[in-house]
Amino acid sequence: MRTDILIERNGRDSLAVRTKMICHASASLFALCLASTGAEAQSGSLASVQPQAQADAQTQDQLATAASDEARDSNSGEIVVTASKRGEKLRDVPSAITVLDGDELANLGVQSVRDYATLTPGLTIADEGTPGSGKVFIRGMNTGALQQSATTVYYLDDVPFTPSSANGGGAFVAPDPELVDLDRIEVLKGPQGTLYGASSLGGVIRLISKRPDPSGFSGNARAELTTIDGGGTGYSLSTSLNVPLVTDRLAVRLTGFYRHAPGYVDNVGTGTRNVNESISQGARLAIGWTPSDRLTIDVVGMIQDTDTKGLALEHDLPGTFTPLYGARKYSNFFDAPATVRYRLASVTGKYDVGVGQVIATAAYLKTELHTEADFTTSYAPLIPLFTLLGYPYPANTGFAYESTIPQKKKTAELRFVSNRLGPVEFIVGGFYTHENVSLSTDIVARDMATNSLLPGPLGSFISSPIEDRYEEISAFGNLTFYLTDNLDITGGLRFAHYKEDFSLSYSGVYYDAFLGGPQQIPSLNASEDNLTYLATLRWRPTSTLSAFLRAASSFRPGGPQPSSLPPPGAQTQINPDTVWNYEAGIKADFLDRKLSIQASVYHIDWKDIQLYTIFANQIVLANAGAAKVDGFELQAVARPTRLLSIGGNVGYTHARITEIDPGVSAYVGAFAGDPMPRTPRWTGSATVDQIIPIGDDLEGQLGATARLQSHTFTSYPSSVTSPNVRLPGITTFDLRASVRYQRYQLQVRAENLFNEKGIISYNPGGGTVPASASLIRPRSFTLSLSAAF
Repeated sequence: MRTDILIERNGRDSLAVRTKMICHASASLFALCLASTGAEAQSGSLASVQPQAQADAQTQDQLATAASDEARDSNSGEIVVTASKRGEKLRDVPSAITVLDGDELANLGVQSVRDYATLTPGLTIADEGTPGSGKVFIRGMNTGALQQSATTVYYLDDVPFTPSSANGGGAFVAPDPELVDLDRIEVLKGPQGTLYGASSLGGVIRLISKRPDPSGFSGNARAELTTIDGGGTGYSLSTSLNVPLVTDRLAVRLTGFYRHAPGYVDNVGTGTRNVNESISQGARLAIGWTPSDRLTIDVVGMIQDTDTKGLALEHDLPGTFTPLYGARKYSNFFDAPATVRYRLASVTGKYDVGVGQVIATAAYLKTELHTEADFTTSYAPLIPLFTLLGYPYPANTGFAYESTIPQKKKTAELRFVSNRLGPVEFIVGGFYTHENVSLSTDIVARDMATNSLLPGPLGSFISSPIEDRYEEISAFGNLTFYLTDNLDITGGLRFAHYKEDFSLSYSGVYYDAFLGGPQQIPSLNASEDNLTYLATLRWRPTSTLSAFLRAASSFRPGGPQPSSLPPPGAQTQINPDTVWNYEAGIKADFLDRKLSIQASVYHIDWKDIQLYTIFANQIVLANAGAAKVDGFELQAVARPTRLLSIGGNVGYTHARITEIDPGVSAYVGAFAGDPMPRTPRWTGSATVDQIIPIGDDLEGQLGATARLQSHTFTSYPSSVTSPNVRLPGITTFDLRASVRYQRYQLQVRAENLFNEKGIISYNPGGGTVPASASLIRPRSFTLSLSAAF
C-alpha cells in the first residue's frame, strides 16, 4: 500500500510527501570591464604590448606566484582571472566568463547572491523567500520543483561548496556568503567538467577573496544604513585589516561583518511586522606566508551565521496575484524562521619548480540550512480521520514543515600547472571529495497558541530522515598546443569514479496509523565511472582581439533509486545525466579600450535527465528525458571619456524539453517542446557612471543601473501537482550618488526606484490554500560611509 499526500508549501514549490519521501525538503557572458575609475581608463590607452609569445610568458611568470589571484595585471591594468586554474587575461580565456570586480560590487550596492545574478545574463537565482534557500542554475539547466541535485557549482576560492551527490539536497541550496572583502566574482558559463568536476552542467560560480599582502598595512571599513519604503530600517558594519607580520613574507587579513537586513513583509497571523528581517554576522581570517621565493602557503578560516525571522512572502487569492490580506502580507500561525550556518577551513600551498607550479589544496566545509513553513491548511483537514484512527489531535492543532540540510565536506586537490614550454602548456592533477549529508524532513504538530510541539507521539506526524554519503576521486588534465603564437588548440579530459551510499527511514503518526509503525528502507548504494571532455580552438590575431570555438561536456552524478520497493523493471541505479555545449565567442577591445565588446553563441544538448516518472503505477526516479538550449550573450562597455563609463549586456536563453518519458508527462505534466521552468528567455542589465571632479582631493560620482528579465513559468504547462503560472517579467532601476574625499566616501543609493513588485517564485494554491508569492525587495534607500587606510 502507498499513499501520496499533496502538501502546499506556503511561499514555496508544492511538494509531494509520499510514503517513500522521494522529494526531501526541498553582468554578461564575460567580464564587466568597468575600469573607468582605474588608472588604465583614466589614461585612455593601454600600456605598450609585447609580442604575443613574450607577453604570454611574462603573464604566466607573474601569475605563477601568489600574486596570481590579483584581479588586474599590474602592467596593463587588464582583468586577470584564474578560471582555467592558471592566471590569464580575461580576454585570452577561450570560454564565456562574467567577472564582477570587488570594487564595482561595492559601488553598485551588491549584497546578495540575487543582486549579482541580475547583473549576469544566463544566471538565475530562484530563491525561496529566505537567504540561502533556492535553486541556482545557468543557461536553463533546471527541471523544476522536483529537481533534487544541483546543476551549477559554487566555489569559495578553491573550495567547492555545493553538494555533489544525487540525494544531497544541492538543488535546494543557494549559497549566500557575505560579499565582503572580495577581489572578484567569476561566473564560468557552460560545462566545466574537466577542471571543476561533477554537477557543473551549467557552469561554476567562484567567489575570490582578497589575499593577505605582506608588503604593508592596509584596511577598510564601511557602515551602511538602509530603510525600505513601507518596511523596516537596518544597518551593516564591516571592516577588513591587512597586517604584515614579516615584511614581504608573512601577513594576516582579518575581515568581520554584521548585517541587520530590514524586513518588508508582515505576518498577520502573529502580528509580527517586517517579519522577514534577518541578521547575518561572521568573520574570515586569512594567513599568507611566503617562506621562500618559490613557496607560498595560505590558511583560511571562515564562519557565518544568518538568522531570518520569516519569509519574504505574500499570500494572494488562489491562482492570482491579488493580495489576500494586503500588499506584502501573509498569515501563518508562527513566523517560519530560517537559519544558515557556514564553517570553512582550508590550506593551500604553491611551490614553483621552475617549469611550473605544484598547487595543493585541502579543505573542510560544514554547512547547514534550516527552514520552516506553515502547512496547517493542508494537514488540518486530516485531523478528523486520525481522531477516528485513535490519534485525537486537539482542535487548535497546527502543522509545520521543518527541513534541515546539513553537509560535511572534505576535499583535496593536487595539480601541476606548467609554464609555457615551447609550443605546449598543460595542467594535470587529481581531486578527492568525501561528503556526508543527513537530511531531515518532518511534518510536526504544534499548539497554534504557543507554537510548542504537541506532547507524546502526536507531535511527529511524518519524519523521513535521509543519510547520504558521497565519495569521489578523479584525475584530470588539459593540454594546450600552440600551432603559432596566435593560434592554439586545447584538449582536456577528466576521469571520475564516485560511489554513493543512501539510507532512508520513515516514522510518525502517519506510518503508525497506516503501516503499523516505523519503516526502514534497506541501505542502497551505487557507483559509476565517468569521462568528461574539452576541446577549444583559440585565435588571437591581435593583442586586443580573441576568438574561440569550444566544445565541452559535464555530468551530474546519479545514484541509487530513492524510491522504496521499486517495481520489477524499474531502474535500481540512476545514471548520470550529461551535457555537451558547443560555443563560439569573440572578445575585443577597440579605440584604445574606449570600447569593449564580448559575445558568445551556444547550443547545449542535455541527455538522460534525472526526472520522476510513473512506472508500473508507482512513482520512481529515472533517466527519462532530454533537452536542448540555444542562446547568446552580448556585452558592450564604452568609455568615451576617462570620467564616463557605460556598460550594457543582454542574454537570450531558449531551453526546452525535446524528449520525455510518458510517465513523466503523466506525473509532472511535461511534454516535448515545453520550456524549462523558471528560466527567463531574456535577461539584461545596463550601468552608467560619471565621475565629477570637484577639487584637488574631492570628486563626485553619479550612477544608475537597470536590470531586467522576461517572464518565466513556474512549472510545466500540463502539471497537476504544481499548476503552471506565467510570472511577469521584472524590471528595476537604481540610482546612486557619492562624494569622495581622499580615502573617504559618502554614498547614497536608491534601489528599485519605482517600487516594482517582482515575484521570484510562486505557488498558485487552490481550495482553502492561498497562493504564495516570494517577493523581491521593494524600494529602498541606503546611506553608506566607507574609508580606506
